[in-house]
Amino acid sequence: MRLTITLAVAFLAAGAAASDDLALLNDEFNDASTLSQWKQVYVVEGWNANQLELQDINTTRAGRMLMMPFTSTWYNDYRGVLTFKEITGDFVVTADVESTQRNGTGAPRSNYSLGGLMVRAPRQITPQTWHPGGENYVFLSLGAASDPGRFQFEVKTTTNSQSTLFVTDIGVSRGVIQIARIGPYVITLRNISGTWVVHRRFYRPDLPLIVQVGMTTYTDFATCQTFQPLFHNSNVLHSGNPDLVAAYDYIRFQRPHLPPALTSANLFDATVSDATILTFLGANLDAFAPPPATRHRSVRH
Repeated sequence: MRLTITLAVAFLAAGAAASDDLALLNDEFNDASTLSQWKQVYVVEGWNANQLELQDINTTRAGRMLMMPFTSTWYNDYRGVLTFKEITGDFVVTADVESTQRNGTGAPRSNYSLGGLMVRAPRQITPQTWHPGGENYVFLSLGAASDPGRFQFEVKTTTNSQSTLFVTDIGVSRGVIQIARIGPYVITLRNISGTWVVHRRFYRPDLPLIVQVGMTTYTDFATCQTFQPLFHNSNVLHSGNPDLVAAYDYIRFQRPHLPPALTSANLFDATVSDATILTFLGANLDAFAPPPATRHRSVRH
């Protein structure tokens, strides 16, 4: 009987996942071959400069994607590492990430050394056609930011290469990060102690219908800022003090399901409380999902 119940639950879970068109993008990082399913921003834009010293799936660490960047960053016109998939329309992306210094213990010792999730507007450029002022994205990462040696969150919103960031102390190396894109709103959430919290919300109507969504890592801003952005973006920097390794346990994608009362609401406005946001995001992604047979399969890619 217990086996029958277990199998029934498994089939139900599989059916629910299959009913969401974004579920095919999920990666539990248990198969090294899935690395080929991910795009790299430096390849897509033709930079010919892989700023990751190490990246693998289920190899260096079982059941993890590992990312260890060279000295590189995301700030204003500086373009760093992004391993992504393209998503059309609204989505929620969730990942379990651990960020430490390179020896695997403690917080990174170089400033702004973090790993997390990013939502970025694609750029139709090459190194030859690159121009300043074209970066548009939001990310939420954990590691060490303004205070090396201390675990922190950094959330950053960048519009036309003007970056605004906020840093929060957290005290732990590992957490679950979630970003939801719902119409013009981008909502970032975190869970580091079993409780979901709305981190920050952003109004980003400028982001296009199709965006790049995935995992970012960066490290050693002190060295990066000694170079001009174009040089940084075009080269692998072997100088400096990179000190980050990020391990992702999984990344999962899903369409959001809002309660009917919020379908036309301003989700950036404080009148929509964090508690209300958490009724359909965080741990409650399926709370307002329609029955599987009636869900609409959105077109992607």
